[in-house]
Amino acid sequence: MEYIISHDFGTSSVKSSLFSTFGTLIKSVSTPLKTMSDKPGYAVQDARDWWRIFCANNKALLSKAPRGHVLCVSFSTAFPSCLLVDKDVQPLYPVMIWQDTRALEQAERISEALPSKYTARSPGGKMSPDRALVKLLWMKENEPELYDSAHKMLPSASSYVIMKMTGRAVCDYAASYGTAMIERGKQDWCDEILGISGVSRELLPELCERTDIVGCVNERISEECGLPAGTRIVCGTVDSDCTSIGGGLINPGDAFFLGGTSAEIDALAPDGRKIGRPTSSSGSSLSWMRNNIGILEKITETENDYGDYSLINKRVAEAPVGSGGVIFIPYLAGERGLRNDPLARGSFTGISLSTSRECLMRAVVEGIGFNLNLLLENIRAQGIEVTELPIVGGLGKGAEIRQIFADIMNVTLITYQHMDEAAVAGAAVIGGMGLGIYSDISAIKKFMRFADKTVPNEENHKKYLEIMPVFEKTYQALKTLYNE
Repeated sequence: MEYIISHDFGTSSVKSSLFSTFGTLIKSVSTPLKTMSDKPGYAVQDARDWWRIFCANNKALLSKAPRGHVLCVSFSTAFPSCLLVDKDVQPLYPVMIWQDTRALEQAERISEALPSKYTARSPGGKMSPDRALVKLLWMKENEPELYDSAHKMLPSASSYVIMKMTGRAVCDYAASYGTAMIERGKQDWCDEILGISGVSRELLPELCERTDIVGCVNERISEECGLPAGTRIVCGTVDSDCTSIGGGLINPGDAFFLGGTSAEIDALAPDGRKIGRPTSSSGSSLSWMRNNIGILEKITETENDYGDYSLINKRVAEAPVGSGGVIFIPYLAGERGLRNDPLARGSFTGISLSTSRECLMRAVVEGIGFNLNLLLENIRAQGIEVTELPIVGGLGKGAEIRQIFADIMNVTLITYQHMDEAAVAGAAVIGGMGLGIYSDISAIKKFMRFADKTVPNEENHKKYLEIMPVFEKTYQALKTLYNE
C-alpha cells in the first residue's frame, strides 16, 4: 500500500495523519502546542516544539502502520508567523504567531508610509499587526542585534520544518500574502515595499507553488524525523486553503465554515476568487470558556473519558435562546475579520442576579455565532447565495453548538465523518497533486465523507434576528473604551 503523511500545524496543536492514496485514514495523532502570552498583545511559540512534535508524530504514525511505502509528506500551516533563524536553522527569538499584536505602532507607521494600493484590501486601509512585515519591523527596532544576525525570516511552522530537513528556506505564494511583502499578480517579493520598510530581499524565503517538491528526506535526517529516507517533501500551503479543500470549496458558489482556533467562512466567487475573512478567537473563546466557566465539566469529561465538550454541549442546551439577555463579545485577542481592531477585547454584558453559568456558557457560543454571521452576511452581500455550509474543525463537534450556529446564520450545516481531518486531508491532496497522483483538488471526495446535517430552527432564527443589533451596538459602545 502507498501512503501520504500530512501535518497541520495549527495554533493550539499539530495534527498529523497517515492516509492511503485511496483517501482512507489509516491513523491520526494530535499533539498540543503551547502558546506563551506574558504581556498584553504578546503571543509566542517555541519553534523547537514544532520540530520535536513533527518528529514524534511521524514516529507515532508509522510505529504500527500496515507495511507500505510513504510517497511524500505535505503540510498545512497556520500563518502569518515571524521567525528569525541563523544559518544553522536555530531560532534566534520566540516565534511571534499571528495572534501577536504587539507591533501596533509599526503597523500604523508602515501603513502611512506605503502607497495606499498596498493597504487598500485591509479594513480601514490599515495593515493588520498580524502581518510578518510589521513584526519584522518590531524586531528591527527592539531587538536590533538579533535582527542583524538573522539569516532568514520564516513565515510559518512548515517553512521551519522544511528548512530543518532540506536546508532550503521556502514558502508558498499563499503564505507569502500573510507577510504583506508580496507583489500581488507578479508572485514575487515587492521591491517597493521592501525599500520603504528597509527589509532585505535576502532575508526572505524562496517562493514556490504549493505542489512543488522542495526536497527529499536523506539518511541523516531520517533517523531524527522518523520519515523513511527518500520520502519526497511537498511544500503544502496555509491552513485556511488546506481546510478549504477539505471543506469542499471546489466550484464557484461553494462555501464552507472553518471552525478552528481562528474560525472563518469562505466562498468561491463566480470568477474563482476565494472570498471571506478570518476571526481572531472563535475557537479559542470556546476553549477559554471551557477552561474557566466550564472547568467542572472539563474535569468530569477528562476523568470519565467523555468526549471533549460533551458536557459543555449539555449545559449550553439548558440555557434559553438569547442566554437570558447576556451578550458576549468574542474578541479575546483583538479582532481581524471585518473589524481590523487589534485593541478590541472580550466582554460580557447584561449579567443579572438571575444569570446562571449555563447562560454564560451559551452566551459565549452565541457571541461567536453573531460574529461569524457578520462574515457570512458579507459574502451574501457579494451576490453568493449560501443555504448550506459544510463545517469542519472543533467548533462543529457539539450538536447543540452546531444548532446555535445554524439558527443564528439561517443555514444548514453539513458535517463529515472525520471533522478534524479537513486540513490534513487537504494537505494530503496537495501532496498527491505534487506527485501527479491526483489531477486536481476534486480528489478530496475520496477523503471527506458526509456524516450529518443540522437544519436551522425558524423560530430560534427569528429570536436571534432581534438580538443581532444588540450585539453590534454593544461592540460599538465598547469600542471607544478599548483605546483608553
